[in-house]
Amino acid sequence: MHPVRLFCWHFMAYPHLPEDFDENHTSGWVTVPNKLWDREKSRGLYQTYIDQLAYGDELGFDGLVLNEHHQNIYGLMASPNLIASALTQKTEKAKIVVLADLPPLYLNPLRVAEEFAMLDNMSNGRLIAGFAVGGGPESFNYNVPSPHGRRRLWEAIDLVVRSWTDEGPFHHEGPCYPLRYVNIWPKPLQTPHPQVWVPGSRSIESMEEVAKRGYCYFLSSRSHGDGTKAAALEFAQVMEKHNKTYTPFNMGVLLSVYVSESDEQAKAEAEKPVWYFLRNCLKGHLRQKGKSMTFGPGVPSQSLRSWEAFLNAPRSSGRMLGDADSWDELEARNSIIVGSPATVREKLWGFIEQAQVGNLLIQFHFGNMEDKLARKSMRLFAEEVAPALRRDSGILFDQEFPVLRDLELEEAL
Repeated sequence: MHPVRLFCWHFMAYPHLPEDFDENHTSGWVTVPNKLWDREKSRGLYQTYIDQLAYGDELGFDGLVLNEHHQNIYGLMASPNLIASALTQKTEKAKIVVLADLPPLYLNPLRVAEEFAMLDNMSNGRLIAGFAVGGGPESFNYNVPSPHGRRRLWEAIDLVVRSWTDEGPFHHEGPCYPLRYVNIWPKPLQTPHPQVWVPGSRSIESMEEVAKRGYCYFLSSRSHGDGTKAAALEFAQVMEKHNKTYTPFNMGVLLSVYVSESDEQAKAEAEKPVWYFLRNCLKGHLRQKGKSMTFGPGVPSQSLRSWEAFLNAPRSSGRMLGDADSWDELEARNSIIVGSPATVREKLWGFIEQAQVGNLLIQFHFGNMEDKLARKSMRLFAEEVAPALRRDSGILFDQEFPVLRDLELEEAL
């Protein structure tokens, strides 16, 4: 059987904002004043978050997910590799997924190659290596225009993977990173190299690059149901173009989940930290003082086809997750799944059946959520939700994939 793979994703948000933050500040990104950092309240914060992820390993999650962000309150991992290093010493079985390092922001991607190789050895071959161009806020932070960032990204990925697989020293004559000597020590433990995952937001350009290299595509937008199914169909078409066959494990998606003993209790426990996350941590992520922060400085892509696809992609509304006004709206959009184990099982199973995605990367901690609540949600999920999802998805995924049948029907029409 090939069951769905369940990962625990932690953003490591800053939980000590003043009560009036939303009223008095325009964004939690890029320009958020760092005088709001409270040294005393934050003492031990990283250790708490690292211990939550280590608890995910104890509970049997397939992997633990980290990512890189800069100058914000949403995610305090300016270097996810540092957190990954700590996790290599505190965990035993779970994959350690760095999703992702942002090589376009670095002077030389060989630093990424070396650190990932170290992590793979330190974790006894458990690393999944993620690479991304970075979101608009990161582009503004480091003043790297989006088109230039994309050129750097794909050259960096190819260089890193080649440094892991080819014998060195060798020359690299790329336009962004010309190097006389490529000869990294150590080599990764996994052969030929760790799995490579690349996030994207339904950019055809990104799908093309991921598919032709045979990597895993991660849908970074918080779309669910129809949106994810549409992305899976698009990626399946792109893979077919490159003589490859889509399976659910070629793709991953981010989901946000909170589980408690009952639907009522789940809402009561999650409501305050969820709104903290939405109204504070996501504030200004895509728009700040009337300026779009989605893509960073410069036009978003060199590919006209990719830009047209972004503009024409179906969306449920023009409102973003952080724009929700009520709990009913959140539930109607299925943006954050909150409820009893039975409710969460039912909703996630419906998503798996519809979307046909095999890697579910699940956020359990929100904003200023207490450690005991995050751990309870993880435990209830692991004990009362995950077993049924793994059993039923194993049966489903061992059959002919419905997403492929939809693709065949589309071609016939």
